[in-house]
Amino acid sequence: MQFGVESVRVSRQPTARHARIASQISSVYPVIHERTLGLYLQYLEHKCQWGNSVERPVYQKLSLCGLVQRLLEKRCASFFARHDKFLLLTGETGASGFEPIGSTKETAPLVLEHVLSYDDIKLSALLSVSSHTEFINEGERANCGRVTHDRRTLEPEGVIMGLIGARLSRRNLMEFQDIVIARPQNTPENGYGMGLDEPATTQAEDYRRLWRNFYESRDSLYTGVSIDHQRFGVSRNKQDIFDNLVMKRRYAISFDMLLLEAQARAQEAGKQAYIHVVGFGLGVWKVAPQQERIFLETFEQRIRELDKRLSHIGVVHFSWFSLTDCGGLHNGAVIKTDGHPAGGIRVHISKRNPAQKLSSPEHENMLLVVSYAWDGNALPGNEFWMKMLKSTGDSSTACSTLITELHNPHINTEYCNGNNLHIASPELGVLHIAEYARHVLQKDSH
Repeated sequence: MQFGVESVRVSRQPTARHARIASQISSVYPVIHERTLGLYLQYLEHKCQWGNSVERPVYQKLSLCGLVQRLLEKRCASFFARHDKFLLLTGETGASGFEPIGSTKETAPLVLEHVLSYDDIKLSALLSVSSHTEFINEGERANCGRVTHDRRTLEPEGVIMGLIGARLSRRNLMEFQDIVIARPQNTPENGYGMGLDEPATTQAEDYRRLWRNFYESRDSLYTGVSIDHQRFGVSRNKQDIFDNLVMKRRYAISFDMLLLEAQARAQEAGKQAYIHVVGFGLGVWKVAPQQERIFLETFEQRIRELDKRLSHIGVVHFSWFSLTDCGGLHNGAVIKTDGHPAGGIRVHISKRNPAQKLSSPEHENMLLVVSYAWDGNALPGNEFWMKMLKSTGDSSTACSTLITELHNPHINTEYCNGNNLHIASPELGVLHIAEYARHVLQKDSH
């Protein structure tokens, strides 16, 4: 596998930085929200009980950490565009053919043993990888891996975290199944329309049960709902109905992870975090005009909900959003939180490059935490591996940080693996899975 550019390799960094980079390498871990933990376990049970002859041999041997390892290492190098253009780790390229993976109709090289199915990718979209990293330039879209030699002009290091939006542009797949209510999809035959606790009698019903439980929302039949501009809104396809509530819950999982992870990293560093937020899932995957507003409204709600647990979040900076005013969010706003050293979290909404210098006096000594829009079926960088360096935020982030090696399960095998899974819990913070399990067991025994 060739790198898109060589300037982002650890071996190309100045010798004086090597000790610092060693600690960045060991700071890497995959992370999921604690709600996702239950979903992953139920998914394994579902596949073992209802899976076909292709699925069962793959999933029966997996533990929770084994599933996370699968989601990390069985992804493509690149996977993008409407027709699923792909580059496999073996160097094979092509387009489409992912829908049959995991069925008896699958064909090599796109087989479940070696590649993620669409069901897997939907789970993988809830998995993030986070670490400290060098920033080798400001990270603007067309940076192409150029090296900024005067490091005083940018933030030389910070935290980087890949988050994945809802891919709603593929009908009947991924989050479309939960968020868009469509005539051919939302039928009893496909397992829809059941109550939260209703027992499943078919594979389709049991699969819907997983997601109903995850979103704590009963499934809608197409015939049972209509657009009310409250919970149910418009979608790009005039025949479809968009479930604003489930969209909000999908965002909440990602936002909690980002906020709790920024809090944990900043607390460990003894600093306040400056979070750079990008609109993941608001580009080509978007299907409803209200999505950006839901994104911002939900982010504000999660800050207010997590409240005193965010004592080390100083600034949340929304970058490259078209809305500049939404609820309590506007440039210069302060969201008051209990016991915060500065009285609350400051909000900025403006265009900012990810590793731009934090130059104003009040931002000095803050820890920069950068989120970027990743993909659930690609290595960090995605198009980067096909030498497309400025097509997306994913590839431009790969060109300005060390994520193509640090967050690569085939290279950073010691830390970017399923056994190093961390859980983001609103109550407990971010903990290694073993420590999280200990807490839960202690709680249950009291």
